[in-house]
Amino acid sequence: MPTWGNKSSAPRNIREQEAPLEERVSAVLGAMPFLWLAVDDDAGPHSARGVVERNAIALLSNYGKPALDSPSPGWLGRYCHRPKVRESGLWNSNHVDESYDPAFLNQLKALVNDLEMPG
Repeated sequence: MPTWGNKSSAPRNIREQEAPLEERVSAVLGAMPFLWLAVDDDAGPHSARGVVERNAIALLSNYGKPALDSPSPGWLGRYCHRPKVRESGLWNSNHVDESYDPAFLNQLKALVNDLEMPG
């Protein structure tokens, strides 16, 4: 749907047409497991949060290179009007065309090790 992603700036009739797609995407995302990491600093490009986000996206992106792990044939991103989404295999346009700094993996590991596991 070419208007999807305009969020609340789209007219009501467009948002209503997009509702089934929003529901489908929410169902797919809701079925995925997530791991929440506590990053205790202010958001910004040089914050720990920004470093982990930017580098994780760059690491996982297939944009402009042979795909190591292609999305499934039914992945909805294949129909996105944004080339960076379609070609990266990620629901993201930011940082997909960047290189990652392998040193960020140590920072990510430390955040995972700091998790308080239930039980």
